[in-house]
Amino acid sequence: MRHTTGSESHFVQFDLDVKSWEKSPPSVRECRPPRCPICATSSVLPCGKVMLHGHGVRARQRWGLPDAEPGTAAEIGTLVQRRYRCQQWRSVVVVRPRGELSHRRYTASAIVLALWLWACDLLTDAAVQSRSSPWGSCGVSRPERWTTLRRWADAARDGRLWSCTRGDASWTLRQCAERAARVIGALADVAIGPPHRRVFAGVVHAR
Repeated sequence: MRHTTGSESHFVQFDLDVKSWEKSPPSVRECRPPRCPICATSSVLPCGKVMLHGHGVRARQRWGLPDAEPGTAAEIGTLVQRRYRCQQWRSVVVVRPRGELSHRRYTASAIVLALWLWACDLLTDAAVQSRSSPWGSCGVSRPERWTTLRRWADAARDGRLWSCTRGDASWTLRQCAERAARVIGALADVAIGPPHRRVFAGVVHAR
């Protein structure tokens, strides 16, 4: 497991992909991190006292394509995450499956596929959005431009999506998007098939 910090909660990724998590959600005991990611207190002390108590669940909205299904229509889904409260630090820890990005409405799969379509397949903003967004159309003021793509490319360059995709500040946003998509696609087995399927498979391994 690895952890990241947010403004209110601290996130830990469980070693299970989203599809498997949704099909068979792990129990409170299975999801409990070995220690608090904030104060490093063991989740269960040698005496048997539990220091990371189950604290219910938290629903998270997910926009985009269902994971591992690049040919399907984009949708708005919900992922149920597990919550724990540290009895030492009083912090809340949220556990979710690997491949989820913090502070992003769109799924990691939708983001990386959009970057591939835009930078590698050179599709227009509108074409990319129609294939990766549940909303299906660009803005009213500039219908030919989906600004979210540039935000994702910029975040990928700075390592704010995945640290493995950091790029050079001198690169264009499309170059940054291409690098991110190709790096993540390289994390998947080449036997999986065409590149757009490999980026879907690789994103769950991206860090």
